[in-house]
Amino acid sequence: MEYELLIREADPTDATDLVAFLNRVSLETDFTSLDKDGILLTNSEMGIFLEKQATSDNQITLLALLDGEIAGLVNITADQRKRVRHIGDLFIVIAKKYWNQGLGSILLEETIEWAQASGFIRRLQLTVQTRNQAAVHLYQKHGFMIEGKQERGAYIEEGKFIDVYLMGRLID
Repeated sequence: MEYELLIREADPTDATDLVAFLNRVSLETDFTSLDKDGILLTNSEMGIFLEKQATSDNQITLLALLDGEIAGLVNITADQRKRVRHIGDLFIVIAKKYWNQGLGSILLEETIEWAQASGFIRRLQLTVQTRNQAAVHLYQKHGFMIEGKQERGAYIEEGKFIDVYLMGRLID
């Protein structure tokens, strides 16, 4: 099946669709930090967040749209304090029906290009569950290194914790 792919920066007008997307994907997998409660932001709060992202020089939210529908996103948040504003925290999620089709690679490539062009971001970092080997492989393929392991880094279900890798990539 052929899709038309568009990668673009999110803006406040995407808030309602983005909240719906994140609430939907939160039910598709327990590999992300999202749980059954979803994103826990109202449409208005998401709009404010996206406005802040769009006007920041060291943060961005990119959407992957397939035939106009959100299929995935990557978000980079960063602190504004001088000593750490060069560090971008990465969050990426792809709708389950688009897994294993290269969308994660495309979004990571776009993110790394943006970071290189930003003039500010010199490090990207993320956490990923150790059991999510497909994601670990994807990040390693794009130059991320496992820098450590956080035991009980994610809570999965009643009484069950999962370890997470701390991964990073320098931007030069």
